[in-house]
Amino acid sequence: MSVFPTTSSPFGPLEPIHAYILSNTEQLSWSNWWKLLVIPFIPLYLQALLLRREHTRKERVALAALGLGLLWHAGLRYRFLQPWFNAFNNGLGIGYVTISIRYLEFAFIESRLLDEYWECRGRHWSVAAFDVCINARRLGLGLESLKQTSSSPQVNCSVDSSHNSNPASNGRVVVGDDAIIRQSQTYPIWVVKPPLRLSRSEAVLRHFIIFFRNYTICDTMLSLLRAYGSDTIGSFTPVPNALYKFSHENTFVVFPKVGGGLTAPRWLAELAAVICVAVCVWLALSMAYHFLATIAVGTGLYEAEAWGVDLFDNPLAADSLLDFWGRRWHQFFRHQFLMLSTLILRALDLPISSPSILFLSFFFSGAMHALGQYLMDPVPALLPIFALFPLSGFGCALEVMFKRITGRKVKGFWGRAWTWAWMLITGRWAANAWFESGVGGSYLCPAYIGDWLSPWVQEWVIDRKAC
Repeated sequence: MSVFPTTSSPFGPLEPIHAYILSNTEQLSWSNWWKLLVIPFIPLYLQALLLRREHTRKERVALAALGLGLLWHAGLRYRFLQPWFNAFNNGLGIGYVTISIRYLEFAFIESRLLDEYWECRGRHWSVAAFDVCINARRLGLGLESLKQTSSSPQVNCSVDSSHNSNPASNGRVVVGDDAIIRQSQTYPIWVVKPPLRLSRSEAVLRHFIIFFRNYTICDTMLSLLRAYGSDTIGSFTPVPNALYKFSHENTFVVFPKVGGGLTAPRWLAELAAVICVAVCVWLALSMAYHFLATIAVGTGLYEAEAWGVDLFDNPLAADSLLDFWGRRWHQFFRHQFLMLSTLILRALDLPISSPSILFLSFFFSGAMHALGQYLMDPVPALLPIFALFPLSGFGCALEVMFKRITGRKVKGFWGRAWTWAWMLITGRWAANAWFESGVGGSYLCPAYIGDWLSPWVQEWVIDRKAC
């Protein structure tokens, strides 16, 4: 057994676990999906219910032990066996890791955890508890909800603005004996501010339009990836040096019907392939979010405003690495990484500083994305996947140093040039690892519109000719 990851032993000393999974897992199907995606999450929901009351830590610790047992019993037993669904195995693996951390967090929180804003507006307690389970970005769950109190105060939802009230910060009003009532929803600076207040029908239409737009673009790009690189980067089986073969064994002609077209240079073909990976990940996650939002708001289960904060804030507009990773990209794991980083620093009796938090957060991100591939077969090389994130953290540190030396933030045109040069150079290594393992041929959404539009794009926009 190798101490370091190799081609035959991608997880190094953890390879026996990976080998056991590949030998003993069953096909995830319509007949057993609930064993993986429902049963292991019931204790988490019960934890969220208990978090509505004080002094329930012992019960929540017991539920965490039960939930983790159920989660990993199922997580080591079920996966997608079809090679074209291998990318979903990566998502499942990352999901199990994050849910495990959430089980532990819910077990050891000292006080209540609830969203007072929606509690005051009549949200049913069962929906409120479910929302605490899925609210990974902790929107509306500020520190005031985590602070230990001597008793379990009831949230006072009635406000008499003419008697004994004074305005407080962050959208709250203090009434009487410091009873705090949130008058408007507040959001941290790192999330997308929701649009103007929309009616339920307007919100549903907005979510559906964004979902359908992202699905159309993502499915078309994936269909083109499979068509152009069927034997290289678009294959669902491993292909060594896939990106090199893709650019050197094919010639791509742009607008072939217009005067014979323009032949694209090889470097541009490789650049387009790397960008395609990043864009498809972005659009697929956003598509899933707005699809769920369409259902959640459309069925009346959730309020229209509750899903108004988008998952992404236009990553293409990022003008620094700090802007990209700290605000533009999804912040789904932000809370967990900050929490883990703080706990590690406290355990080691080290000062809690921004550079330390920054380094550990990107380290944990890389580790999660690399180890989260444990259900995959074949497995992309772990080092390129892991390195993408610490390298991004190093780039963010350089931006901080630049500001300290010059007194200016990285931003504007040159900030965008720097950001995308860094992301494309470091991301190319990770994208190539995916291509060589066959992930490029994976399906992230039902292939309907893409398969219909792809032939038209190949005929009129970009034509491939084998060398």
